Amino acid sequence: MVLDTQFEAEVPPVPERDLLDGLGVPARLRVAIERAAGRLTGLIAITGPDAEATAAALHRQYGITLGGAIADRIAANRVVEAADHGLVLGWFDSGDAVGTLLTLRRLANDRFALAAALRLVIAQRIAPGLCRDCRRPVQAFGSRAALLGLDPGAILWSAPGCEACGGSGQGAPVRIFEGVEIDPAMRRLIYDGADAPLLARHAYLSAPNFASAARALARDGMIAPEDAAGVSRNDLALRESPR
Repeated sequence: MVLDTQFEAEVPPVPERDLLDGLGVPARLRVAIERAAGRLTGLIAITGPDAEATAAALHRQYGITLGGAIADRIAANRVVEAADHGLVLGWFDSGDAVGTLLTLRRLANDRFALAAALRLVIAQRIAPGLCRDCRRPVQAFGSRAALLGLDPGAILWSAPGCEACGGSGQGAPVRIFEGVEIDPAMRRLIYDGADAPLLARHAYLSAPNFASAARALARDGMIAPEDAAGVSRNDLALRESPR
């Protein structure tokens, strides 16, 4: 396999270390990653804060080639071309999964080659985690429940602060993920120039978007309701903004 010399060479995978678990990758997305990692060729795109670290984890876990940051048209076409020869990871520093599909389509010289190369898009955001020592369940009422689309009285969590967290109520940062597997129907939508609502409608038929993933983490006591609501608002704003 011949790749651009700027790409980092493949290394043997590291099966004894579960790097995805350390990142907090949910089970459904893990299955999608396993499927994509089993392919011989293609592009896995990652977007969001600290996307490079997630790409590095996949590189170490599965031996997938690092294609680098996709900052412009040259980089986009470079990773699409490389994906024809092997499995490649490319990343952006911001955006959601559907927005990444639109950006890649705008940057790629060959829309058909892009659609054929794409295997999976992973988007992530990072929120403060709740302190596990002082977090406690609370019932959500009024605006708190409404912001997350929950019934009044639903159980959420808060952390008032303790000695372990220095009074902040915060624990380790938590990654919030959404993932889009590129199936034949999605390839056709990408190639045909489908807009964001059409892409999102197909992408999230059976997979959680940022808003639903954040809501689940809030109900599990991993992040504060306010942070989950912020992710939901940002998710809606991104989807309604022009691309």
